Amino acid sequence: MTEPAKRAVPASRRKPAPVPDPADDRLPALRWHIERYDRMRASTASRAAVVLSAGAILSAGNAVVLAQILNGGFDRLNRWLVALFALVVLASVGLVVRALLQAASSLVTPRPSAAMFSEDQKPPPALLFNGTYTAAVADTYDAFRAAVAAQTDADRVEAAQVELYFGIRQHRHRYTQLRAAVRSLKWAATVLLVVLAIGAIATVAGRF
Repeated sequence: MTEPAKRAVPASRRKPAPVPDPADDRLPALRWHIERYDRMRASTASRAAVVLSAGAILSAGNAVVLAQILNGGFDRLNRWLVALFALVVLASVGLVVRALLQAASSLVTPRPSAAMFSEDQKPPPALLFNGTYTAAVADTYDAFRAAVAAQTDADRVEAAQVELYFGIRQHRHRYTQLRAAVRSLKWAATVLLVVLAIGAIATVAGRF
């Protein structure tokens, strides 16, 4: 006697196949981009440190030249020429100070990201991804644990998108400030070299 054939399950009784959540695909990609922009911001900070070091060297050079002027090292020259010489050195000092301020702005933003880059739009909450927001809404461990447990995949994706948006805007802001600092430092170095060249020529000419 053969085994009776199994009856097919009617289509109306079949369980629908689970629909994949799009958030499951977006979250790893958002995480990758967040980590990428974190590395880029760290690289910008390293370059800003180089600019600050170069600014310190130029500041020392300007200080030496100013000390020579104030101590009468150029008294043999015409006083108007000495005054012009001093103004040029002060211009170089101003450019160095400007470069240092711009480099410092590339290290940290003067205001929170939500205040600088939200364009008068209140950003969605970014629990876990944003430390400032997380500390504000979860000031105890119990509150933190409850907030984490209440999060859904959609909430995590939204928070990651907010953090990535602010990360991109922060990087662009800091990189723009760094480029401006490098330009100011180049001008400061050029002015200092011109001052040193003129001073050397004037010193040699004064001996003959």
